[in-house]
Amino acid sequence: LLGLQPLTWSGHQTLRQAIGRHFQPEKELQPDNPRLGRLFTARNLAYVGGMKIKWTSNIVDHLLLSDDDQTVFIFHHAGFLRYQQCLATPLFPHPFLDETLCTLTLLFSQNNRQSRRWLLAQVSSHGLDPALGRCGSLRAQTRRFEHFAFWHDRLVILKQAFDESRPRGLRQLWNDRRNSVQWYTFWVAILVFVMTVFFGLVQSIEGALQVYPSWQALRQDSEGA
Repeated sequence: LLGLQPLTWSGHQTLRQAIGRHFQPEKELQPDNPRLGRLFTARNLAYVGGMKIKWTSNIVDHLLLSDDDQTVFIFHHAGFLRYQQCLATPLFPHPFLDETLCTLTLLFSQNNRQSRRWLLAQVSSHGLDPALGRCGSLRAQTRRFEHFAFWHDRLVILKQAFDESRPRGLRQLWNDRRNSVQWYTFWVAILVFVMTVFFGLVQSIEGALQVYPSWQALRQDSEGA
């Protein structure tokens, strides 16, 4: 399997053995926060974090960041993973299949309406596996790094990149709800500014309308004289 992170398959191994050797639990990195909040979705990675989502058919590249943390690869074949789960001897270990599907559920939660709408558009425009939109949702206690072993370190890196990203432009500012107090403060300030400008403009127009009749009367008096 070739990709940004190639899978080595030597001649004396079966494919299942090569896959099992490659995908080992990795829990070396420590997250800043043990929880993966509900805002950590693929849609928000794009709309808030400004990342480009690159859909891949190579599971080796799943959750991998590239282009200076501006692009994230996501394996979208949820139907394939579910099919492998049903096999007695799948290519991938069952715990790995379960966890990979769990990462998709994390990123494409069916409980998030905005995420569902965004994913439907992505499935239609990129020809993605429709099963991606039927991954269900995770309970709060499952949205923790400790429940991930195979994808733990990549999730830590991805979450850190998302947390450190700063919105660029009004669209990203509007979608960035990571700090609700800061979000409300910013948009209330914008609203106050707009209202101040609006009422200032209204008062200026009213003043002009009041001055105009006086100016007209003065002009007529001067012409009559």
